Amino acid sequence: MGRHTFIGVLIFTLIVLAVALLLPGRTVEKTENLPWQITRLEGGTIRVFGIELETTPLGEIEFLLGEPAEISLFNREDGQRVVEAYFDNVDVNGLRARMVMVLALSKDELQAMYAQGTRIATMGSGTRKVTLADEDLSKVRATPVNAITYIPRINLDAAIITKRFGEPARRIAENEGGIEHWLYPDKGLDIALDPEGKEILQYVVPGRFDELLKPLQAK
Repeated sequence: MGRHTFIGVLIFTLIVLAVALLLPGRTVEKTENLPWQITRLEGGTIRVFGIELETTPLGEIEFLLGEPAEISLFNREDGQRVVEAYFDNVDVNGLRARMVMVLALSKDELQAMYAQGTRIATMGSGTRKVTLADEDLSKVRATPVNAITYIPRINLDAAIITKRFGEPARRIAENEGGIEHWLYPDKGLDIALDPEGKEILQYVVPGRFDELLKPLQAK
């Protein structure tokens, strides 16, 4: 009886190991979150880095990226306010980058958070950086993000971008600095190629792509 029991346990263990080897592990899942892997979803939004714009809350994103965000409210010279979450050192499948995410907050919510801010610092541009109250930080972490800026540590040249993202629908060169924007409206993506600095990738829901396009057309 003891020998039969041992053989039964051994067979069960081998079956479990075989199934475990066949199932996708965490490393495989991470490879689906690379910057060029953009999925259009029903309702018009996109998923990138495992984040569904206008749906995934910041707290879940912090867990996904394994890094807490530095959260601040910015009051710009033109009166516009925005809450941003800054990630200094994100590592997805060996690709290191900085990321900035904009929270989907209403004007009334931003006004209330500004009024309750615990500290205000004026930056060189005239923009005011506001430290949020603890209760507002909790609210922000429960709020979805609606835009992502991705700044890779490595340089991405035109050949790499073409290979990974394909040919852009349009290119717009800035008047100064030699920066050229590669635009992918169907992906909600603007890639700014800077010959003297780091490339910057901006993601929005495709239906809001004009928000990225208008400032470029005004230059």
